Amino acid sequence: MESTQSSAAKNRKTLLIALAVFAIPFAAALLLHKTGLYSEVGTTNRGLLITPPVAFDSITLNDQDQTPLAAEDFKKQWWIVYVLPEQCDAACKNSLFQMRQVHSALGPEQKRVSRLLISTHPIDADVSEFIKTEFPKLNVAYTQQATLNASFANTDNAELNQNQSGKIYLVDTMGAVFMYYPTYADEQESILKGRYMLKDLQKVLKLSKIG
Repeated sequence: MESTQSSAAKNRKTLLIALAVFAIPFAAALLLHKTGLYSEVGTTNRGLLITPPVAFDSITLNDQDQTPLAAEDFKKQWWIVYVLPEQCDAACKNSLFQMRQVHSALGPEQKRVSRLLISTHPIDADVSEFIKTEFPKLNVAYTQQATLNASFANTDNAELNQNQSGKIYLVDTMGAVFMYYPTYADEQESILKGRYMLKDLQKVLKLSKIG
């Protein structure tokens, strides 16, 4: 009897630990949102707040060989993330340049921020060469479209629920995808909105000394 009770207790403990692993990052992200860390940024109407924030580690990421990337590798760092559309058009290329320029403009703070490209499909050879030539320091990862859909299913933005590609996202050091930006085919419009993103990033980096 004691052995059965001990086994049941261990099973319950294992289940609670497993639930905590998935629940804690999301709860932390939601807490940050509710306590107002991002509310000051949101009132400027630059980036669009994601409510509730998406737990970044709910998105399974792989490298080009389909080897899973550890969620821990993306923590304790701020991220600018772009989800690549199936056709990398003018807006797509502008977005990649915009991410690079924003990162460079952060100056000494840029060491706290990394850039990531996520694709849900094999990247065309010409686009891949463009990325390697123009953005050699850009991290690239792959996921499934169904995974993105599931992760963004409960956000309050209907468009975001159904289509995550072609947008730039900000991810904080606790793994909260908390803000996103539309992208633009017009180069000057893209440059202007890049300045808005820079101001948002500078503000949250100042508010939080983590990362």
